[in-house]
Amino acid sequence: MAVMPRAGALLAASVLLCVPQIPAHAAEPDRITPIDPSPLATTMQLVERQFSPLEAFQIQRKLRTLGLVDAIDVGDLSTERFLVRVPAKPGFDGRYGLLVFIDPRKQARFDFQWNNALDEHGVILIGADNAGDDTSALERRIPLALHAYEYARRTYNLDPDRIYVAGAEGGSRLAQRLAFAYPDIFTGMVVNSGAVELGAQALPAPAPESLQRLRTHSRLVFATGAWDQPAFSEQQRALKSLRDYCVPIAHVFDLTEKGQVTTGQGHAALSGRLLANVLREWETPRGEDQHPSPGCEEALQRTATVELGRIRQLDAGGDHAGALKALAIFDHAYGRILFDEEVALAKRLNPEFFDEPTAPAAGSPGQEAH
Repeated sequence: MAVMPRAGALLAASVLLCVPQIPAHAAEPDRITPIDPSPLATTMQLVERQFSPLEAFQIQRKLRTLGLVDAIDVGDLSTERFLVRVPAKPGFDGRYGLLVFIDPRKQARFDFQWNNALDEHGVILIGADNAGDDTSALERRIPLALHAYEYARRTYNLDPDRIYVAGAEGGSRLAQRLAFAYPDIFTGMVVNSGAVELGAQALPAPAPESLQRLRTHSRLVFATGAWDQPAFSEQQRALKSLRDYCVPIAHVFDLTEKGQVTTGQGHAALSGRLLANVLREWETPRGEDQHPSPGCEEALQRTATVELGRIRQLDAGGDHAGALKALAIFDHAYGRILFDEEVALAKRLNPEFFDEPTAPAAGSPGQEAH
């Protein structure tokens, strides 16, 4: 048997030491076909949660009139594909976390720099194909994200306190919409390419019970650089709106700071380092600064009440058109906070708005937790 010279053996050993060792258990992403639709993605649920009260009533009434109560339907789920990446091990308690990712591209793609962060925290990643920025938010992207959650819920042992949503580019704003419309499902969100103001038409204020869950359970993270306009300005307005609604912000990553995740031009990608930072933030216990400031909720209620009084004054002064216009804005901002009062005022300003007996009953916002 030939003996390798000592110098050759040392060289071979040094080469072996320099070769990166790839774990045999490294998880690979796979594509699956979902089976069961999510009960959260029915047409009436989507309309109820994504629109303000008066808008939702109008849409639902129209759909019923036309016999289109299932109008928002992605169709046969057996033709859909979800990209799924399961880490080698679950979390320390034997349960997985879940990250629903909304990709801007037509084909969902996995970024392998996310591996370490997902493995460290035991988080499954799932995203739908054919749900990019060129497809309908309400008719495909949001329902498919909910179907993705349903597949993971039925398939894996999930920790309900670690259900997260994220996206890129247009998907980032949809991640925010999902987190605010379904705070009973998603406990963490990251927006890293712009944001939506809470209380505006694109993101109506949710019902009081949902607002309270956002305040007490949701971990909301934002990450954008000042160079990324108009996304950075959108983020600043969104952050202010959250403070107005007494919703704590878990963390804001300023990507322009030295040593932070990235600097440059255009949208900031969800890099492996940023994902690791965000996951740590999501799973860090809530600090004292992560609660609404004293008196904030009372001030919000007073603001809504004052605005409702202003609308009544407009109508009493003869500016009926101005009152109706102001009510539409109020509907997005405070409609579910002062639901009974809004419905009563809407009936007075426009008696024909509701077709009895299908008008929403006073005191019944109609949003059920799941």
